[in-house]
Amino acid sequence: MKRTLLLGTLLLAACSTINPPLEPVHVVLVGTTDVHGWYAGHVETPEGGGEPVRYGGVATLAAYVDALRAATGDNVIVVDSGDMFQGTLESNLFEGEPVVRAYNAIGYSAAAIGNHEFDYGPAGARTIASDPGDDPLGALKKISDLATFPLLSANMTERSTGQTPVWAKKWTMVEVDGARIGIIGLSTPDTPNVTIALNVRTLAFGDPVAATVEAAREARADGADAIVVIAHMGGRCGDISDPADPSSCEPQQEVMEYMGRLPAGTIDAYFAGHTHSRMGHFINGVPVVQAWPFSSDFSRVDLWVDTRANRVQSERTVIMPPTMICAEVYSGTDRCDPRRPPADATLVPREFEGKTITPDLIVARAVEPFLERTAAMRSEPLGVTAAETITRNYRSESALGNLFTDTMREAFGTDFSVMNSGGIRANLRAGDLVYADIFQVSPFDNYPTVVTMTGAQIREMLRVFAGSGRGVMQVSGLRYTFDAAMHQEKPPAQRDNLISVTTDQGLPLDPARTYTVVMPDFLAYGGDGLESVMTAVPAERKRFHQEQPMRDVFAAVLKKRAVPVTPRLEGRITILNERPATGD
Repeated sequence: MKRTLLLGTLLLAACSTINPPLEPVHVVLVGTTDVHGWYAGHVETPEGGGEPVRYGGVATLAAYVDALRAATGDNVIVVDSGDMFQGTLESNLFEGEPVVRAYNAIGYSAAAIGNHEFDYGPAGARTIASDPGDDPLGALKKISDLATFPLLSANMTERSTGQTPVWAKKWTMVEVDGARIGIIGLSTPDTPNVTIALNVRTLAFGDPVAATVEAAREARADGADAIVVIAHMGGRCGDISDPADPSSCEPQQEVMEYMGRLPAGTIDAYFAGHTHSRMGHFINGVPVVQAWPFSSDFSRVDLWVDTRANRVQSERTVIMPPTMICAEVYSGTDRCDPRRPPADATLVPREFEGKTITPDLIVARAVEPFLERTAAMRSEPLGVTAAETITRNYRSESALGNLFTDTMREAFGTDFSVMNSGGIRANLRAGDLVYADIFQVSPFDNYPTVVTMTGAQIREMLRVFAGSGRGVMQVSGLRYTFDAAMHQEKPPAQRDNLISVTTDQGLPLDPARTYTVVMPDFLAYGGDGLESVMTAVPAERKRFHQEQPMRDVFAAVLKKRAVPVTPRLEGRITILNERPATGD
């Protein structure tokens, strides 16, 4: 008996040595979002002066990814949460191609489809399908063919078939050291309101929770050990210092509502986008992260995946602090933010995961030809000087909003001018301006449209916008007041938060009289939730001016003025009980 027990013990020990228990697989998830074409990064002079600081860009990002791959045995998955292309001259002129080529070189595994992925419309110069042979999704399909990674959206379907378009996928599977990671993509259901609606009229954007549950079931059935969601649906949080405390996160944001409805255990991580804010919290036990936009930093979540149990060891999941993309940092920090330089700090090489960060030459070479082809246009002098920085503001009246709408009204001689704050994408820097400065302010190929509207229709336009949570409508020739807290219990389209509307002379609008209003064609087509308003305006009362995009009209008027541009706030917009706006 003793001999038999001893032999059994020795055999068990030998088997344990031959087949030791599998260790959980450490998977590093890296996420970017809302890059908006800033693949070349930024060069800015610090506040208070000093040497210009460079940050962001795909070549520097690649160096961080390479360092993580070296440190983890290549257990790194890189993803993007959408709005990759639209926003810079050097991306827009090539309809996002340089961004995709850079992502291919870095080795991205997947990208979610954001609302601005549809902005380019047909492949080529036109942004909407105006000829019978135009495909309104042509530019995006071309990008999908070029990408070595899938474009994902589980809640986007074709209206005609109810199926995912052939150029996209609901989810994809990535294997890392034996662990199978299912990645599900989501698009904001609000997409038709925040891109050119004509470009997505063949598509539907459904309930993201139902789409996630179905896609997760499919991926689990295919052997997924973990489920990660990358979504162009985000949030806003005032404090990310404690991942365990999401109390500063605004509850009405898309990701918070989504997480509140999602069945527990459906997903293991969530990479957010769209709201141009940061997140880094455990929400209902799920790590939810979101990076700064415009290629400023990246998010990171570390998972430990038990492949035998087909699950993530959630108790070990770590949300890492966001990493700013810098080749040089201020001494004693891991930051290179020119807006908040430490006193007396000097720039030193960035050390990360045992590596010195040096921009990756392969990725840099992938985008260099595109930068060379746009260099002359970017640096073209405008003969215009800004006396000081003129700032945008998404949530209230802004000096740049006033300047932009004033120039449109001056150019077209209209009674009023309006501009959605989401169409103004950057501050106008101080100094002698070049074409790239104007392009950054207005990168979308929106064309001015003069719409003849009754006073009642103008009031309705402002009412709908005031209740939508999409920021504010910048105006010229008008004054208006709204209460952001009124009727919040009602759906946005039913809220009447508008208190008053007058001309800039303080006169009330005559509901029956007609006025001329110049606006972006995006709004005239019903964008940003204005479809009900604009469909009520007869087609013959809309004059689309296709000669120049709005940015070129803006530049032409500034040149004509021949005086330094100065900021001006006039109390055009009064907001009572101001609440946060949603993303753009």
